[in-house]
Amino acid sequence: MSSEPIHDSAKVYTPFHLRLYDFVVLWLSNGYAWRCSTGDVLLPFFKAHIGSQAHLDVGVGTGYYPSNAVGTLSNTKLVSLADLNPHTLQLAETRLRGAGYKGDLRIAEHDVFQPLPESLGTQFDSISLFYLFHCLPGAFPEKGTDVLSRLAPVLARDGTLYGATILGKGVSHNWFGRRLMGLYNKKGIFGNTEDSVEGLTEALKYYFEEVDVKVIATVALFVAKRPRAVPAELKDGIPD
Repeated sequence: MSSEPIHDSAKVYTPFHLRLYDFVVLWLSNGYAWRCSTGDVLLPFFKAHIGSQAHLDVGVGTGYYPSNAVGTLSNTKLVSLADLNPHTLQLAETRLRGAGYKGDLRIAEHDVFQPLPESLGTQFDSISLFYLFHCLPGAFPEKGTDVLSRLAPVLARDGTLYGATILGKGVSHNWFGRRLMGLYNKKGIFGNTEDSVEGLTEALKYYFEEVDVKVIATVALFVAKRPRAVPAELKDGIPD
């Protein structure tokens, strides 16, 4: 595995904090701050778009989603996990194997703004990005296109790129959500104060012919298909 400098948004995931992640993020925050249920909305959404040949999960957290989707993933020949933090990768790998996945499982420490390591695979029929974009510095559409420029070329023509991200602009945050947004953005854990559904959609449409974005409370759920043929000179994002 390569070793990349760890951004503040990834540094927070120490072994201690990862023990609290599922409760704090997936139950408490999703249920009461962002108001987008993990069990009722996000997990079914994750399961619905998994491909049968090769799946790439970018920004793995604790591995909750793939390990709880193992019934579907068991039919997927290759599962690749990419994250900047080695602790999250190790936990996600252990959790997925513990859940019973017996296929080809590959992991890599990876900066999403850099080309994807070929060790993870060269083509995927599904790519998931759950709660990745709102942790990245910058704003849409630029940070979206910078990431998608690395992922669109490795998505099969009939494949699906999908995920979820917490928006900071154009949605109504409750008291709890506003407090978390302020704290997380101040600490560099989030970078989403200017993230809007319009900016996300613009980034997705630049690299994909079919785009669907739905907002549930403060969370955008997106699905993108049919990657566009992007000239090599444009693969670093939208030109100035």
